[in-house]
Amino acid sequence: MNAFYIRVRDNLLLGLGWLLVVLGLAITPLPIPVGLIMVLFGLAILTLKSDSLRAFLRARRQRYRRLSAKLTGITPKLPKLLRRAVELTDPDRKPDSNSDFK
Repeated sequence: MNAFYIRVRDNLLLGLGWLLVVLGLAITPLPIPVGLIMVLFGLAILTLKSDSLRAFLRARRQRYRRLSAKLTGITPKLPKLLRRAVELTDPDRKPDSNSDFK
């Protein structure tokens, strides 16, 4: 694939991720938890494409070990996109250049 198309695809995915996060936060007060689901999927997309967000979330999980352990425990039950985002932000995971989505 051409480098131009890869950059365009990545920028579109970043835009979609931010859009999901912002819209999800805006509709979170509604009685149905659709906003939280949108925020989770938006963060998952951003985690796959943003090294800085991935490092930030990895640092938060390093600091809050109990929450990180619970998140790791439910990982097998998550949809593939969310599971991948949780695995990428695992502070105990060894860095592997082949496993990240580029």
